[in-house]
Amino acid sequence: MLLSETSVPGTDDWWLMRLAVEYGQCLPRLARLRGYIDGTSALPSEASQAMREAYRRFLRMHRLNIGELAINARVNRMKPLGFRTAAAGDDFGDTIAMRIWKRSNLKVGSRDLFRNASIYGEGFTINSGPQTPSADADPLIVPRGPWEVHSIQDAARPWLSEAALMVGYDAINGVDVLTLFRPGYMRQAMRRARVSAIPTNGSAWLPGRGWEWVSDPIPLGYTQGNPVTQLSLQDGKGVFEAHTDSLDRINNTILERSTLIAMQAFRQMAIEGKLPERYPEWHERAGEKINYEEMFKAGPAALWMLPEGAKVWESGVTDITPVLGATKDDVRHFAAVTSTPLYILQPDAANGSAEGASLAREGLVFAVEEMNDRADGALALALSMAFEALGDTERAAIEEIETIWAPADRSSITERASASAQAKAGGLSQRMINEKIFQLTPAEMAREEQYKQDEAFLAPAAGA
Repeated sequence: MLLSETSVPGTDDWWLMRLAVEYGQCLPRLARLRGYIDGTSALPSEASQAMREAYRRFLRMHRLNIGELAINARVNRMKPLGFRTAAAGDDFGDTIAMRIWKRSNLKVGSRDLFRNASIYGEGFTINSGPQTPSADADPLIVPRGPWEVHSIQDAARPWLSEAALMVGYDAINGVDVLTLFRPGYMRQAMRRARVSAIPTNGSAWLPGRGWEWVSDPIPLGYTQGNPVTQLSLQDGKGVFEAHTDSLDRINNTILERSTLIAMQAFRQMAIEGKLPERYPEWHERAGEKINYEEMFKAGPAALWMLPEGAKVWESGVTDITPVLGATKDDVRHFAAVTSTPLYILQPDAANGSAEGASLAREGLVFAVEEMNDRADGALALALSMAFEALGDTERAAIEEIETIWAPADRSSITERASASAQAKAGGLSQRMINEKIFQLTPAEMAREEQYKQDEAFLAPAAGA
């Protein structure tokens, strides 16, 4: 069934085309940000393919992907340990929630979600479940990136997706596929294509005509909400998106420094003195113009015969120390504006005082905690729909779902031991010390409680 109501606001045809057009216009931005991760951001866009390949090889030897370091500094500290829900007896974390988490492979998938959000400013999860909620169901939560999914958020409740689109290509059937997600249902459209018409190189794209619905709307059954959940950073921008000029400046300075070094390996040379322009009469090539470039070829085994009084001149060495200093200054500025500790970007900056290192980590800790707060709502919404698929209305209460995060500021075992003794003296319970200071996961805390009970049981027998 061909799309015939693309101009009627609110219809599925209209939503599909609106989402597809917005998605196509976002592709150049996504490619630009991806370029700062894979090192292709500085390639000349109007050069020939051969020139681009040659330039790419030279550029790869001299790029510095500090944008990726800023991303990893955050993502590596974002670690969900477990979840608490409205269900009773989940002091050590909800076991049903962790089953969904592990079944969906989100120990790794969550890192992809956080990484997409850090690079592009948004990441997505898509829930799947049965037509009829059942305790035996196997609901899944699958992370997706903005190269695959685009959404329009509800104006009144921006944490909810009003409509979402997933793009793909079915190589077996030879069709481009657009999947529309709306509250309570989904629908697929396709268009024949030997090779996918949806670009992956960052070119802008328009969906055009020829799309047809595969079927009528398919009810989701397990939820009345939209199964697509968006994790968005502030203003929908990635960590370094507002500072790409700084990254360009750093990479350009490094490239210019490398060019200076390469050019100095072939310093300009000249012969000073009165040299004849043509061969003398007694020479076998008498009267011919002398080719001094051929005569004075440079090389490790070259031997030159110079006229009496002639001198060899060689250009001087360019001092690159100011260029090195400029690069370090630019890296420091980038570290400041992205709240990234300087020692992560410049290892030699790790030689400062302990107090200085602690202050340097503060900005990163605050940035990670902000991302945790933003991710907490997205994870809670995705888990709530997964619980709906299980028919567990108690755990599905989204306002009661809480993510248990590993501390953003990691500490050594020596620091933890010292802090635990002080906390115990201050009246803090051992359970709170285990969770907050020793940073045990919910499963580890449950095992620790069991170990204590075993020790208490065996203590009298050992004393006897």
